[in-house]
Amino acid sequence: MVLRVVGADDERVLAGGEEIRVPEVGKIYVVGTVKRPGAFPIQSTAETTVLQILALAEGLAPFASKQAYVYRQESANGAKHEIRIELSKILGRKAPDVPLESNDILYIPDNSGRRLTVNAIERITGFGVSTASGLLVWRR
Repeated sequence: MVLRVVGADDERVLAGGEEIRVPEVGKIYVVGTVKRPGAFPIQSTAETTVLQILALAEGLAPFASKQAYVYRQESANGAKHEIRIELSKILGRKAPDVPLESNDILYIPDNSGRRLTVNAIERITGFGVSTASGLLVWRR
């Protein structure tokens, strides 16, 4: 059996006994308050940044925090460390974009204080609208 392999620059013919090895693609993991969390493949030669990965994750969800964290494992000793990122400054072009490496985990936490405030305002305005329309009935 003869197998013809066509690459970007050349063409090779395999007659038998040869091996084709394809390197595993690196991934960056995005979790937290984004529209589409998941693992995103990256090119090992290209630099991938936080903004590029956020674009792949389809952006931030409505109650995303202003800060994010990158969890990176050092290959030499296996220890993990946390890198704090000022996401609002990067999005506002006040700070440079942060490069990410293969197997990094980008975590965008939920801003629970903002979520509670918006929920409280929605309930108060809903109560005001219902009392103004006369739908609220008081019974003793």
